[in-house]
Amino acid sequence: MKYELFYLVAGSRETELEAIKAATEEIITTEGGAFEEKEVVERRKLAYEIKHETHGFYVARRFEIEDTQKIQSITRKLNLHTGILRSIISNASELPELKTKEERIGAAFNRPERKTQEASEKSAPSKSEEKTPKSIEKSIPAEKKETEDIDKKLEEILNI
Repeated sequence: MKYELFYLVAGSRETELEAIKAATEEIITTEGGAFEEKEVVERRKLAYEIKHETHGFYVARRFEIEDTQKIQSITRKLNLHTGILRSIISNASELPELKTKEERIGAAFNRPERKTQEASEKSAPSKSEEKTPKSIEKSIPAEKKETEDIDKKLEEILNI
């Protein structure tokens, strides 16, 4: 099965980052896992302090492992590693494709929804023109449909 390992390294350990990444890779490979090539590393400000650290490196990698019972052992070893502040292993089949920050920004900028939104803003009436009650009535069902679509997507994601 495919899994995604996501872990946090303290910002003050930037010099040790490569050694910590190598140690985590060794933990997984000794348990029988095989990593994919793609690796995402981002330095970010933490939402709250963890062990007196305000910044950290988020590292995400995907790997495959045949024996799913080994995940417990991997998790235990990662929790004992002193260089890792937090870690989580998730089933990758439920997750979107792993992308770097630049790829995510580029994808968000080039989304077709965004282009149609920008086009509708250009063709929208100016502020001096007021909406007639009929045009307001027409926009309400569209908004209702959007909220229903969002509700359906949330139900699918949350398996409600």
